[in-house]
Amino acid sequence: MWKILEVMYSVFTRDGFEYFTDMMPALHNYVTVDTKAFLSTPNYMLAMFNMCKTMLEGDPGEDPECHAAKLLEVILLQCKGNNIDEVVPIFVELVLKRLTREVKTSELRTMCLQVIIAAMYYNPGLLVDTFNKMGDNVFGHFVQQWIHDTDCFIGLHDRKICVLGLCHLLQMPDNPAVTSHAQQIIPSLILLFEGLKRAYAARNECDSDDSSYDEDDSEGLDNELLDSDEDEIDDEGQQYLESLQEKVQKGAAANGFQVKASIEDVGDDSDDDDDDDLDGLEETSLEAYTTPLDEEEGELIDEYLIFRDVMSGIESTNQQWYQALTGHLSEVQGKALTEVITLSNQRQAERESKKIQQQGGYQFNQQNIPGKFNFGAPCNNPFQK
Repeated sequence: MWKILEVMYSVFTRDGFEYFTDMMPALHNYVTVDTKAFLSTPNYMLAMFNMCKTMLEGDPGEDPECHAAKLLEVILLQCKGNNIDEVVPIFVELVLKRLTREVKTSELRTMCLQVIIAAMYYNPGLLVDTFNKMGDNVFGHFVQQWIHDTDCFIGLHDRKICVLGLCHLLQMPDNPAVTSHAQQIIPSLILLFEGLKRAYAARNECDSDDSSYDEDDSEGLDNELLDSDEDEIDDEGQQYLESLQEKVQKGAAANGFQVKASIEDVGDDSDDDDDDDLDGLEETSLEAYTTPLDEEEGELIDEYLIFRDVMSGIESTNQQWYQALTGHLSEVQGKALTEVITLSNQRQAERESKKIQQQGGYQFNQQNIPGKFNFGAPCNNPFQK
């Protein structure tokens, strides 16, 4: 299997970046399916980086560049806890250089920012040290751009990694680059949580629709015969329409008229309606390249709970910083923040309930059952002693 990666890299180096987006699903699998094997040979990591570097330093178009940045983000998130510290500075430097050149779309800009946010999620201290080595206030410029582009993060994954990154900023009360934007952090988080609420609702609705479709699918075999009959009827109907069209045109010509319109069968618009429904997901094609953050089973990494716990810790240990973050909020923003905390508590209760169900339900203490009951005793309250 890994020999194929070497072949793919050879093809890439020979033919340039023309086929990179076509290779992306396979490259994603190499990183995520067997991460230990991927990390066991340094050349595998080097090959991935070289391909991404070629894409981001060349001019293949912004969509392929987005795919290259996505691959860097996937590596950082997938390999968290596996000691790839040495690649973090070169990943960050690569996307920062790309951001210094013209960027035409918000998608590429936010994707490059996400690589740096993923590096922060991987190791915030290492990222800050990397920025400090690059020069004065480079980290500050990054934070400023990040908060300015908060509304450009769409879909579940992008908003989630953005929230997790901002939670790390909340825990840097002594960093001037963070404190100078203290009044913008919570409003940015509120905006992201509002988007997450919509995205989760859209995903749950789609999951429900898929479940209903699976149930209906069992009836598909029973309807195959009817479907084939309908196809025959459609063919006959088309012939009828063509015959009618010919008669209309002949009749019009005999009376000196010219008919330019045609009679056509109107198709089903349900597909368009389905596409409109999918718009609510606000997902990009890059969200198909999943990471450990995207595990739906139990939502192992819950951004709501992490945010709630971070804010609770700040409130109890650093009142001055807490006031700097929240003291300026409007009434509407304060209410929105409270709703986020409430939803966080609800999500925790749901997690605990699911955990109990997975363990076999609630456990009750075994009680001894008496051998006989005295129903002839006086009718007193049986629970009074």
